[in-house]
This record gives sequence, C-alpha cells and structure tokens, in this order.
Amino acid sequence: MKRRIHDLFERVFGNKLKTIDANISNANRAAQYSDLIPADQNSVDMFSGTWSSTLPNFEKSGAAGLFQDPRITWMCQQLGNISGWNVLELGPLEGGHTFMLEAAGATVTAIEANHEAFLRCLVTKNLYGMRSKFVLGDFMKSFGKDQRTDLVVASGVLYHMTDPVDLIRKIASISSNLFLWTHVFDPDLTVWNPAIVDKVGVKWLPKEMRTDKSTPIAVRIVPQLYADALGWEGFCGGPETYSNWIYKEDLFAVLRYYGYENIEVAFDHTDHPNGPALALMARKS
Repeated sequence: MKRRIHDLFERVFGNKLKTIDANISNANRAAQYSDLIPADQNSVDMFSGTWSSTLPNFEKSGAAGLFQDPRITWMCQQLGNISGWNVLELGPLEGGHTFMLEAAGATVTAIEANHEAFLRCLVTKNLYGMRSKFVLGDFMKSFGKDQRTDLVVASGVLYHMTDPVDLIRKIASISSNLFLWTHVFDPDLTVWNPAIVDKVGVKWLPKEMRTDKSTPIAVRIVPQLYADALGWEGFCGGPETYSNWIYKEDLFAVLRYYGYENIEVAFDHTDHPNGPALALMARKS
C-alpha cells in the first residue's frame, strides 16, 4: 500500500518531490556548519543558557564563580604545595575547578558523565589552553584495584549519588586525601534556609529515611527528589530521578571508618539556599 501511494505521488507531482527532498537535505547539511566569523565566543554560544560557571573573559556564560572558587583556594591552603600531584576530579561540570587545580601545578584527570557538561569541559579546555584530561563516563565504574592517586576532588557529587557510602568507600580505596563539598541532611530544620524549609517532606523525604548497613556504622540517608529540576536545560544532577542525602554527623563517622582520621571543615552553611552544605578536607594519618 505504501509503495502504491508513493508511486501515485511520483506520477502526480513528478520532479517536485525530488526538489523538496533536495531542499530538506540541503537545509540539514547547512545546519551542520557555522557561517559565523571565527571567534572563541562562538563555542561558548553553542551552549547558551546551559552554562553554570562564569567563564573569565567571555560573555553569555553562567553565574557561579567556579574558576575563582574560595573552596578550592581553601583546599590548597590545607594541603600546601600540590604541584606535581596526580588528582582525580569527579564531576568537573565545566572545568572551573580543574582550571584552578592545574594552575596550582597538579596533573588532573577529570571524569564527567553528563554528555553536554563533558562537551562544555572540552570548550573550556580549548579556550584556556589547559593540559588536563577530561574523560567521559561514569566515575563509579572507574575505580581499579591497583589504582592510586594523591588527591580526589569530589565537589558537588556526593549528594547526587543514590549510594553515597559506596562512593566514599571507593574513594578511600585509592587515595589518602579527599576534598569534598556536598549537601547533607540536617534533621534540625530550624537551621535550614527559611525559603526552602517548607519543601522538606516534598523534595526531601525524611519519613522515608533508611539506614545504610554496609558498614558497622548505621548511616542514615534521606531521599531527595529532583522533580522540576529535571526539566532545566542545564541540569547536571545524577542519572536517576532522585538521590540520597547522608546525615551530616554520619558523614563524618563513615569517613573516619574508612580511615580519614584528620578532617577539617569549612564553608559549613546550614542555611545554604539549596540545603545544608559544607566543605571538608579529609586525610588519612
């Protein structure tokens, strides 16, 4: 039947169909090429509306100052000279922290699972002439038996995990030094940002809190739903529709269980606009 309909159209319209097909094909090819004057800004504009980071010396990027981030500056102060260190960065987003680590002299391998974030990292690398290596993939599948690195930087990833304890376990298996910035769940709602506390029970589900029993420590985790955030064009959360936030005090306990006895805390913002958050430097003795 479809063949007969096509033959009928061929007889009625003749070469007009071929002209239409050719025009569509030409339009598709044209869409694959740029007719702009060559400029670095063009690669930034390719991702207009999705950038999270403010790109130094470029327009139309994001609002977060990740290329001049006091959290990474603080981390470097805690560690001293990291020149020559091998650093594994988990979830580089757009390479802002990678840029700072490289500027401090580190050799960085950064693993990013989000396709568009990975491409934006490559734009960043090109714009600033970085030597760091960006790798596309799931960093949870990257931890090898004999793998070792001087430092793991995990900024903005733990609270996107469905199994945060497993990530800490895997990091502890390869490095004695961990920098972590993450949101945590604090059951004391009086310390939460008043603008979001009414979402506890809707976005965060403490009534569905469960205990992770993979260690002798009873680690409490609370589901967090991404909900409307999933519709944001620049969304770079986890691959699931939810994640699990670890209780604040349990985070310290599980870090110590895995050998991180020396823990320094900074940027402990219980009233963070997206939920309680902190940065910490964890080191094994």
